[in-house]
Amino acid sequence: MTRKYAGHRYFIPAVADLPREFHPLMAWWAVLYALSMLARYQPAQWANHINVDGSRHAVPIEKILERAMEHLPGLIADTIQE
Repeated sequence: MTRKYAGHRYFIPAVADLPREFHPLMAWWAVLYALSMLARYQPAQWANHINVDGSRHAVPIEKILERAMEHLPGLIADTIQE
């Protein structure tokens, strides 16, 4: 099973015992929710992770947040139209 996302078709596997694959919006939600929980409840660790000079995680976090801002508005609109 594939799902259209961002103009391409992707294979998104089902997780655990779920009968269907994650919807891309749900996958984005899970990632952003986890990052928001880290920022809210572990602010010192969050600050360390986003420190560009001291963390190898800073650039990947920045890139995923940039991609979220690019992709989510269209994905939300497509999901509403489904």
